[in-house]
Amino acid sequence: KNTSEILLGAPVSSSSTRVTLLGSDMAPLNWHPASASGGIVIDVSNVKIYSLATDWAWVFKLENISYDVSMYKSKMTPMITI
Repeated sequence: KNTSEILLGAPVSSSSTRVTLLGSDMAPLNWHPASASGGIVIDVSNVKIYSLATDWAWVFKLENISYDVSMYKSKMTPMITI
């Protein structure tokens, strides 16, 4: 199993999508669409664990994305900020 990639199923990317790792001074991360209908795969192979502020959580900032509201069948607010 490839552990250098993280799959997020909901975001719909565009050519201007940008992914950064909050709390780091790294350049934007490489990514690619998971499928034509949505999802994004983030490449974390260049992330050096020892350079991160915490071992417990990573927060990715995704800019210029959208999401398919039909994925949210309940009345819960999606945990995606656009």
